[in-house]
Amino acid sequence: MKLAIFAILFAVCIASSVFADGLKITEIEFSVDYDEAYTYRVENKDKKDSGSVNPANSSKIDADVFPGSNITFTVRVENSFPSSGQDIRGVFTTMVIEEIDDGADLDEESLDFDLEPGDDYRFDLKFSIPLKVDTGTYVVLLEAEGEDRNETLHSTELTLKLEVKKQQHDIRITKAALAPGFVSCDRKSKITAEIMNLGSNLENQNAIEFKSDALGISSIDKDVSLESSDEASVDEKVYEKNLNFVAPSSMQAGIYTIFVNLYWKNFVLFDQKELYFTIRDCGAEKPEQPIPEEGAKQDNTEGQNEQQETPGQTDFVQSIKPRILATPALVLAVLGGFIIFVITIIAIFAIQKRNIK
Repeated sequence: MKLAIFAILFAVCIASSVFADGLKITEIEFSVDYDEAYTYRVENKDKKDSGSVNPANSSKIDADVFPGSNITFTVRVENSFPSSGQDIRGVFTTMVIEEIDDGADLDEESLDFDLEPGDDYRFDLKFSIPLKVDTGTYVVLLEAEGEDRNETLHSTELTLKLEVKKQQHDIRITKAALAPGFVSCDRKSKITAEIMNLGSNLENQNAIEFKSDALGISSIDKDVSLESSDEASVDEKVYEKNLNFVAPSSMQAGIYTIFVNLYWKNFVLFDQKELYFTIRDCGAEKPEQPIPEEGAKQDNTEGQNEQQETPGQTDFVQSIKPRILATPALVLAVLGGFIIFVITIIAIFAIQKRNIK
């Protein structure tokens, strides 16, 4: 019995060494980019946060990650076999952030690569943290696997922790659009924008403004209230503003900037987007065949009449011949008349010659 248990444990150890040894994740670094709204709020903070993660299970990714952040992981995978060991081919790495996107996972996968014994390979895996994300700690699974020339699988995996935080005051413009963005004769358009509270505090004095001095646009909604808690519905956290406008017909063709501004406490600029409105020349609507000048029109008309009459007459004359020749009875009648005429002439000459004698 003891021998059987020892054999099972030995087999498990051997299997574990086969699947774990030879392929290792030796380094994990991260870099976090924040959108422009973040730089408005934190003027003295670098736009990036970066660092490294201990490549061990349950390690924490010590980064300031907020809704809308873009985070890049740089991962190093190594073939730890000695120089006399196996090549590992078709290695690929998968990273999954579980249930972060409204209950769904975010996942990224590297391209395949080969590793000779002692070699390593670095690659990037990039994620965009959703705007509509709850605060909390999320599980990150990192796994690498490949096969040697004997088709033996080698794999390694880590479980990491990623915390998503929220600023106390974090309001954003989450949508800004023109419809249409290009106009010509019809110069009507519509601005649509959406703001959202992504912070942890209730915000009840927000203002959203559409502004363009060139286009004469100046519209602002003040004292907009936005809920903050994770339990609040999306509609309670979001406010949408729409504005129909008409560009003056006197405006020249060109590209005009429309600013969408978001203010905290109704006056502190927290976020800003730029929309580009293009006006094209409205040329006179031309018919498919342009009408020529009066003199040219008369000449062309006469020429057309001549061309129309001449072919018509020719066709009529030419059409007579085929119709005559195409009637057999008429042809025989003409031929018979001609023969009688010839016989008559011959007879007359013969009678005259006899009388002379």
